[in-house]
Amino acid sequence: MKVAIFDFDGTLFESAVYWVKVINQYLVERDIETEDDILSIAKPLGISETAKMIREKFSLAETQQEIVTSWRSQMGKNYHDVIALREYAHEYIEKLHSKGINICLATAMERDFVIPALERTKIMPLFDLIVTISDVKANKNSPLIFQHCAEYFHVAPSECTVFEDSPQAAKICSDAGFHVIGVFDGVCVNDRELMSPFCDRFIDSFKELLDL
Repeated sequence: MKVAIFDFDGTLFESAVYWVKVINQYLVERDIETEDDILSIAKPLGISETAKMIREKFSLAETQQEIVTSWRSQMGKNYHDVIALREYAHEYIEKLHSKGINICLATAMERDFVIPALERTKIMPLFDLIVTISDVKANKNSPLIFQHCAEYFHVAPSECTVFEDSPQAAKICSDAGFHVIGVFDGVCVNDRELMSPFCDRFIDSFKELLDL
């Protein structure tokens, strides 16, 4: 491994349970029954398409963009103030950094959400590159954001390891030649089975990697 590429939402930060709360609270406020597996639905769709699905399913008055803005506003506050870094993530990234491995963040989240969380948890100085979807003008349904990280450091995908909690992203990265370590987000219990075919390894905690 010459480059380690980390997803932000659910992989590095304990955000999954907060997304569940935000989306289900939105439904409760509109007298709509909550969805127990809402995150399993939202992860493959993405937040924008999840908002579209919910709007159409329940004939909501708000536009798709208004729903997305509402959810992201709440999550922005959570990232800024309370969402914790995954246990042992800091120690593991420090270990990679000490070995001279370049550390990247590749995320679909807005930089305004990402930077405050990294700074609050004091992990920001360990990152050599932070890339968002808007930087590469693509989405995480393509490998472009991960390929950008590899190209930035002049290495092949096979020299990079991607750390992801999304089954869809795991497949995309594996198909593009990256090594993949799947990370349990703490909520979507079926992800291990869905991701394992595309992962070199699947972990519940970064502690599992500290002795390697």
